Amino acid sequence: MKHKKKTIIGAGVALAAIAAIAIGVSHHLAERDGHAGNAPLVAAKQQQLATLKQLDKQMLAPGEAAWNPATRAVTLRDSGREGVGLFIRHTFFHIAGDIGFDVATLSALLEPTTRGEPVILDDPQSFIFKPLHGDVVMPDSALTALFNDYLIDYPDTQLRDLTITSSDDGTLRVTGQTQKIPGLWLDFEMAGPVRLVDHHLFVYEPTTIDIAKIPAKGLLKVIRLQLSNLVQIDTEGAELSGDAIVLDLNHSLPPPTQDVHVADMTLDAAGLHLSFTSDHRPAWPEPVIDRDSYVLLEGGDLKTFRALITHVRMQLVAAGGGKLDTSLYDYRQQIVGGHFQATRAGELIAFMAPLAPTASAPAQGQHP
Repeated sequence: MKHKKKTIIGAGVALAAIAAIAIGVSHHLAERDGHAGNAPLVAAKQQQLATLKQLDKQMLAPGEAAWNPATRAVTLRDSGREGVGLFIRHTFFHIAGDIGFDVATLSALLEPTTRGEPVILDDPQSFIFKPLHGDVVMPDSALTALFNDYLIDYPDTQLRDLTITSSDDGTLRVTGQTQKIPGLWLDFEMAGPVRLVDHHLFVYEPTTIDIAKIPAKGLLKVIRLQLSNLVQIDTEGAELSGDAIVLDLNHSLPPPTQDVHVADMTLDAAGLHLSFTSDHRPAWPEPVIDRDSYVLLEGGDLKTFRALITHVRMQLVAAGGGKLDTSLYDYRQQIVGGHFQATRAGELIAFMAPLAPTASAPAQGQHP
């Protein structure tokens, strides 16, 4: 009996000891949890996060609120900005194929067609291109490609194989072939000046027109016909109006849709010079790395490949140095052939491989 009593007492002491230990451990864990935020490694990480959040504000382009305002509440997946800023310096910027511009400097806003959505770089129809300020040149090769690869590239076209050349006296010369009777293609040549109308209409008025080496301008006048009676262009953004070819610069280029205000347009041997203005002339932001030729995507939300980048700050440069030659429609291949770097602040630098010479423009109604 005494032995059983000792056993019971011993077990009770053991249980009491275990309970005391458990209470002590629980109390210790509770204290530790209560002070976890004060642990040096946790505090350091929280400080790092706070610093990064401040960087988002510090890295805004100067005066960005004026030309890329915050229009929505900021969330983890939404910067709240109206669009994505674009800054191009000393770059040949192709839209598609050989259609593009030699850019001195150009600032622009890429504005999503659906408010609140990101700019989807792989879908040019997801945004509107709004030049803010800058100067570009569209060389003869790009203007030729615009017609051959886009504007007249459709079934039953009446024009083909155009070659466009410009001269220092402001004359634009166009040669190629035309058919008014199906299957009967005739060589033609026309020349004349260009002028700007309503800050977005490119108007070409030939003063001479030769068809099959026969002067046709005077003949058309005698029989009271206009150029538009002889040849038709059935495409968005381009039309024959009387004796003039009219390009609407907001709709005559491959997507994205443009929203331009051209302050000045001149023509010389280098090509078609366009000067863009708007209500805003953004101060030029500092690039991520010091290069003379680059494209900088600055502020707002950008979807590229499978990644959504908020408060984007991404610079594109030529991997081999020198002048960047890049394309909106073919940028993926250049990135895949190059490499990325990132800064501690989350900025990205894409070192772009050379642009493949086989890049081509889409036909009307198509996009990548």
